[in-house]
Amino acid sequence: MFLLLLCAATAYLVAPVVPQEWRWVVADLQTAAPGLIWVLCQLIFAPKPKFRSIWGLMALYSFLAPALAKPFLPDSDASPVAVFFGLKLGQWFEYVVVLHGLYYVIRYWREDLVESRRKARLVFLVIVCGAVGIATISLNFGLLNDYSRGIIVSLAAMISLICMVSGREGILALTQEKPSTELEAATPATETFIEDLPQQAFEPVNDQDLEALNALMQRGFFTTEKLTLKQLAIALEIPEYRVRKLINQTLGYRNFNDYINHLRIKEAARRLVLESETPILNISLDVGYRTLSSFNRAFRDIMETTPTKFREQNMAKTPEQILQNTD
Repeated sequence: MFLLLLCAATAYLVAPVVPQEWRWVVADLQTAAPGLIWVLCQLIFAPKPKFRSIWGLMALYSFLAPALAKPFLPDSDASPVAVFFGLKLGQWFEYVVVLHGLYYVIRYWREDLVESRRKARLVFLVIVCGAVGIATISLNFGLLNDYSRGIIVSLAAMISLICMVSGREGILALTQEKPSTELEAATPATETFIEDLPQQAFEPVNDQDLEALNALMQRGFFTTEKLTLKQLAIALEIPEYRVRKLINQTLGYRNFNDYINHLRIKEAARRLVLESETPILNISLDVGYRTLSSFNRAFRDIMETTPTKFREQNMAKTPEQILQNTD
């Protein structure tokens, strides 16, 4: 994906010297840059990339519509409606998808536990997205000549490529990184419900920081509403960077919200079966969720079923079995 973006950036650089009969190829590659930026931001920075969305349609439209419409829209005879849907709307979508990509770069910065990805966010925010944004605006409004625009975009792409290749945990590694074994184990089938959730947060170890974290979570601190990494660091009296490193490198989580959600859903799963008369809404509020919809969404993501179905399918289990599986 990054190589495709590099090709799009190269198109800006070579545009002034490309023969007229091949200009359409260069123009199509330039138009693809905002959509490619959006896709790359999804792959690297989104907790769960969602390409089948309204944003994905906008990214696709911003490239396909102009590419397909240009041969059929002469400069003088095209109708305003055709120009709008064939060219102008795609241009506005370019701005939208670039801004949405920036949104994902910024949104989870605080909760991100992977140091290399936190640095990659800064690279993308300052260099790549900034350069593509400048190039997109200047291309649509004619603010810069082809040479200036090409130099800006190409330099940005080359700097990012150098960061990607030289860093052992650089941008390319993040796009190919597989979830840790603990995260893979945290999405079990219903029949193995609780036992496959990460157990490390409650296992005693010698490390003082992890022992303090274990003790705090055993007291139910994870049920704190709107819990942030900063609040956890204050409660532990540990610097925030050490808490981030602890949860990421020791427990295997790459996002703070993932860690808290797994603890909350584990507790909710126990209570759903042990407390068959307690309404699901009450349990969701008790474990730290503000709304039932956010609880249901997190529960489905982790347990691969709904809270109601989970309760129905596991009512036959005895309290002893459940407690044994959650130790």
